[in-house]
Amino acid sequence: MCDLCESEIETATSNTKTRVKLWQMPRHYHCPIIGTCLSMVELNKVQRNCSLPLPPNPRDHQLHTVIVGQAEHNGATAHRLHKLLDRKFQRWIKAYSQLRSLDEQHQFWRNALWHGELSGPFWALLSHSHSCRQLIDQVLGDVHMLSHLQGASNRADLKHSSALEQQVAELQQQLEQQRQQFEFKLAKKEQQLATQECALAALQARPAPAEKPEQPLRQQLAESHQALRLLRRKQTWLVAQLAQREQRLTELKHGHNGLSEQIDEAHQERDTLERTLQQLLLRLAPAEQPSHPARDTEVIDLNGKRLAYIGGRPTLYPHLRSYVETLNGQLTLHDGGQEDNRADLCSSLSAADLVFCPIDCVSHDACLRVKKFCKQHQKPFVPLRSASLSAFSNGLRWANQRAAGTAPGGIITHSTQPLALPQVND
Repeated sequence: MCDLCESEIETATSNTKTRVKLWQMPRHYHCPIIGTCLSMVELNKVQRNCSLPLPPNPRDHQLHTVIVGQAEHNGATAHRLHKLLDRKFQRWIKAYSQLRSLDEQHQFWRNALWHGELSGPFWALLSHSHSCRQLIDQVLGDVHMLSHLQGASNRADLKHSSALEQQVAELQQQLEQQRQQFEFKLAKKEQQLATQECALAALQARPAPAEKPEQPLRQQLAESHQALRLLRRKQTWLVAQLAQREQRLTELKHGHNGLSEQIDEAHQERDTLERTLQQLLLRLAPAEQPSHPARDTEVIDLNGKRLAYIGGRPTLYPHLRSYVETLNGQLTLHDGGQEDNRADLCSSLSAADLVFCPIDCVSHDACLRVKKFCKQHQKPFVPLRSASLSAFSNGLRWANQRAAGTAPGGIITHSTQPLALPQVND
């Protein structure tokens, strides 16, 4: 930060008790504040109320630029923006004003990054006169880099969506061309048939000396009828092709929706892996962590509990065992009867305090046996949607929260939504 910006913020803080007005902040604060904290709908409303000069149908960037330019002046637009921000983020401003130490301020921003709620904490932190300069620089840097990451992710999604839309448009264009060609040929054949029938009727109406002149016309009429039958069969085939193409379009639309859901699940699995890594780092170096950790980064301590994992992939067994031992627990592994003896399954379940079963990598018979055993012996049973380490970590975290009485009901999966399955140990 330059000396001019430092003098501006020092002058601003000296004129207020605890808050800094929007127009009193350095100029380079206005762009990230308006871009992060206000939506385009809110900016359009401010533009209409303040009658800002803009060309007809302005682009979003033009509107953003004009309002950022107005934010640095002590005028009606800046006052309206400041009131809008204070009213929108009143809860965050009140929470931040109650912080008394630098560590609490840093923890406040880390919690905002962890939960993905940046707008309110961002405005509360920058508009408070007691915010540390080092923390402000860190916050501006984090918001700047997050905008780059979000832009890259949106560009990839838009590129894939654009390719699907282009493919759908091409298929629709091909179908329309084939339909027009068929209708043209059918109309032409029907016109020829009508002409021949009229000629034949006229020939039959007048007295003919012999039947020989009618033979060529009858032969042409038979050929026309045969051509018409061929065209009708082709019409049936084209209608079937049209139905197949429409079904293909529907499948492409469903595939597009499925890809969107896979992107969301990948984001959720990434968050789970990050929480697992942070938990392991907390155990390996607890002295380096802050004195008040965030709620989502609590350390799981199994206190010697015995866990049973039925099914899954044998290649992940060593990683699962190491992870559970890191959490001060014991893990018993059983493949559900593929290579391990089925007779050992009941003994593994009897000694377990908590039972996990990935439903995508275990036999149907083994899954039902485990489910029935847990119901009869009142043992917690957690079915996992996949056999990945992230799904197991997410299920274990849910089970720990459930034991502490802080988790919602349902059966945990690798995502944050519960599976639509009946709970066994109710």
